[in-house]
Amino acid sequence: MIQEVLYRLNVEDFERFNDVGGDVVHVSVLPLCPLKWFYRLKYPDLARAQQYSGYMILGKLVHFGLQRLLLELQEAGLLDFRVLGVEVDLEKTINIERNGLPAIIHVKGRADILAERDGEKLVVEIKSAKGDYGIPAQHHLEQLRIYMNLAGVSKGLLIYITPDRIAEYPVDKPLTDFELQKLVQEFFERKAPRYDWECSSYCPFNVLCPYKKTNSYRRWQ
Repeated sequence: MIQEVLYRLNVEDFERFNDVGGDVVHVSVLPLCPLKWFYRLKYPDLARAQQYSGYMILGKLVHFGLQRLLLELQEAGLLDFRVLGVEVDLEKTINIERNGLPAIIHVKGRADILAERDGEKLVVEIKSAKGDYGIPAQHHLEQLRIYMNLAGVSKGLLIYITPDRIAEYPVDKPLTDFELQKLVQEFFERKAPRYDWECSSYCPFNVLCPYKKTNSYRRWQ
């Protein structure tokens, strides 16, 4: 019964995320392989099947749990900062060129937490991971910097929840408008993949992508 509820909520969230057109791109995919986004629009069934992954569900529960915990601690007066909102919708319009013609792209996202401390607003990005190896990841830092740009703030905090430890990384340099425009331009030029590990089993489209790189972490049976 609980299993069914968790899967249904995850798939419904996916449907809302996937219900976009070709002129909309989400913050969470901008720092990653562009082809995943285009394949997601073209082959939604493959992307939908991934939503039944326990790892995907676990990540959402970590987000939800920490967000609700901070709200409860704030209500009890136990925080030295103020939570202004969770799952805060952000959006910005970017002008680029597509196929040699001017195009307007809407960059959308939902910041995990928007907070305020000492009169200054900051964006908090929550990440879960199997361990603390390789953190903070470059694409996670870039994602947070995009959110900071969209929110118009100069402070951010990237927090990892892992079995090894809980780690916080303060960020004080949002992506500039020029850097964001360049990132969106490159994204729609479909330069992919950005990282070799993106072609691992976590990508549901590696069965059809002609740009798949060899997965050096695959175990031989």
